[in-house]
Amino acid sequence: MESKHTGMGSTTPYGSISAPQEEHDTSTAINSSSSSSTVRFGTPEALEHVRKLTDVGAMTRLLHECIAYQRALDLELDTILSQRSDLDKQLSNLHKSTELLEIVKADSDHMLSNVCSTCDLADQVSGKVRQLDLAQSRVSDTLLRIDAIVERGNCIDGVKKALQTEDFELAAKYIQTFLQIDAKYRDSGSDQRELLLASKKQLEGIVRKRLSAAVDQRDHPAILRFIRLYSPLGLEEEGLQVYISYLKKVISMRSRLEFEQLVELMEQQQSSAATTNQNQVNFVACLTNLFKDIVLAIEENNEILRSNLCGEDGIVYAICELQDECDSRGSLILKKYMEYRKLAKLTSEINTYKSNLLSVGVQGPDPREIELYLEEILQLTQLAG
Repeated sequence: MESKHTGMGSTTPYGSISAPQEEHDTSTAINSSSSSSTVRFGTPEALEHVRKLTDVGAMTRLLHECIAYQRALDLELDTILSQRSDLDKQLSNLHKSTELLEIVKADSDHMLSNVCSTCDLADQVSGKVRQLDLAQSRVSDTLLRIDAIVERGNCIDGVKKALQTEDFELAAKYIQTFLQIDAKYRDSGSDQRELLLASKKQLEGIVRKRLSAAVDQRDHPAILRFIRLYSPLGLEEEGLQVYISYLKKVISMRSRLEFEQLVELMEQQQSSAATTNQNQVNFVACLTNLFKDIVLAIEENNEILRSNLCGEDGIVYAICELQDECDSRGSLILKKYMEYRKLAKLTSEINTYKSNLLSVGVQGPDPREIELYLEEILQLTQLAG
């Protein structure tokens, strides 16, 4: 079977068949022909399918589909060909850009080479700088060590001269400087350290001996002088204990002296059986003076405790220790007061009188005496509170 077709139609053995109207939208034509036909044109399967056709109607329908598919391809080809000039221009521009990119690439490679060489040079310079810095640090450390050795030698000589002239403050200052240097550069100058420690031990013995003598003599300026030497010698805690012990001894001595005077007055009154001068035995004043001594001891020695003897901790320690001394001496005063006023006996008499209120002829304690005792007890308790 043969078939012929022209641009507008086709001829078959059964007559002339007009071609379908040309599609304006290429994609629509291709999609419509593909969706309405079960044959994929342009493939070996389509050719095999055509050879197997025997029905004229099917052949005619397939012919129309083929013509429509061909026209759609023509339209698509025309569309692509219409874009050729633009594509040629773009391709020409790409060729020009390629030449420019080659130049840029060459410049970039040259710049990369320069940067790499600069980086290598910088690494070398940085390494040299680190080496120089390390060398400078070692030189500086060596110079400091040399200065420390010289300074320690000066301290040793200064301590010896100061001890000879009994300038103990200057000797303690030299020792303190040496100990500070030695703590920083302990790995050098062992011979110097032994000499200095020997001088330090000698000065410590002198200070302890002189301080003990000053305490025995109650020489307060000398005590302050030697107690200030404990800090530069690194003996703050020992100095604090010694100084607080001295303050407790002073307070105890004053309180004991007043207490003994009270006891003496009590004995005089008891021996003479005098009752008119009982007010001279003033326990309230004795206890008040004890508290004043405690307060003055803290206030007057606040500076030396804070600056030379452990700072705030030294003040707290002093308060606690002096409080113990206050409790001890105050208890003795209160016990002696109870003994002097015979409060136990008075309490017994009051209890006996209360149980015999209805008895005739029983007289209780003198209310005026009780009032006097209550006033004294109130004053004592206010002080103790």
